[in-house]
Amino acid sequence: MSLPIAFVICTEPGRLEGQSLLLTESIRKFCGKLKDTPIYSFHPRAGEPIASKTQKSFEELGVIHQQIPINQEFHDYYLANKPLVCAYAEQNIDAEILVFLDSDKCFFSEPEEFLLPEGCNVCMRPEYGQGIGSTGSQDPQEWYWKKLYEVLGVKREVFVETPIGNKKIRGYWNSGLVAVRRKAGIFTAWKENFEKVMRLNINPPQGIYFVEQSVLSVTLCALGENVSHFPSNYSYALPLHNRLSKASQVKHWDEIVSIHYFNLFFYQDWNVQIEKMKNLNVNPDKYQWLFEGIMRHNMPKTPVIHRHMLTVRKIEKKLSKWNLNINLSGWIEQVAKV
Repeated sequence: MSLPIAFVICTEPGRLEGQSLLLTESIRKFCGKLKDTPIYSFHPRAGEPIASKTQKSFEELGVIHQQIPINQEFHDYYLANKPLVCAYAEQNIDAEILVFLDSDKCFFSEPEEFLLPEGCNVCMRPEYGQGIGSTGSQDPQEWYWKKLYEVLGVKREVFVETPIGNKKIRGYWNSGLVAVRRKAGIFTAWKENFEKVMRLNINPPQGIYFVEQSVLSVTLCALGENVSHFPSNYSYALPLHNRLSKASQVKHWDEIVSIHYFNLFFYQDWNVQIEKMKNLNVNPDKYQWLFEGIMRHNMPKTPVIHRHMLTVRKIEKKLSKWNLNINLSGWIEQVAKV
């Protein structure tokens, strides 16, 4: 008999280990009726295994972890892990609903909407901001989406609204939380289209990053799937809180089902950054659990200056388009020894 639902994550040696442990601990503690849902962790590339300490913790949490060389052809592109692992899970895990989760997430309430209603094959969140997305014919990134539409056979145009700026862009969803009905074959179609696009060397203007996410979005359009959207308190973009539209912002931690924290907890001032989030009331008990988990997994290792240097590099890149070559980040790196 099929399982009603299963969770799928990727865990490889290094920072993903602490992230995956925090994620799975939060599922077991806060997910209510879904807290005992089977969790399948995959290490999809050849190389050193995860630490024995992590493996032991997984066993205690009831996480099924496997190192299988699923990602061989695109070994150097770690984001290829997602479509390849998801397709493998779709073909090998006997569950009605599969939920793929990026490891940089943490739950605080039961995700009831993971149990997709009849007639719904896929549920996601729109991408937070425009990013590599296109607003349409006048957008400088439009050519990339038109090429994907052509190669993958999109017949129907779909648009979504971004939580940041309320921009209307071509259907572009965040691939860090994807719930699918397994029988629809969405993950397998994603993998096949991803391989096709990679072999054709079709990349967005900014480079190879996010190819897997844009290909998933275009795959859904090509399949004609009616993509349902999780509410904004699912995979809540915590570091982007102050930039989200009012309609997308949560006011109290108790409203949050899960957070998407990106690199937030790896910077030594992560708790200061949370204090700067406007009109967000923190639940002391849940926050204390989060604080203890972050410290237990030794996550905040990165000096704050590193974040500032990344900002400087973005500015330098923009200035270089105007032939203004300023290497302030190099000087900062040398002086600070980042």
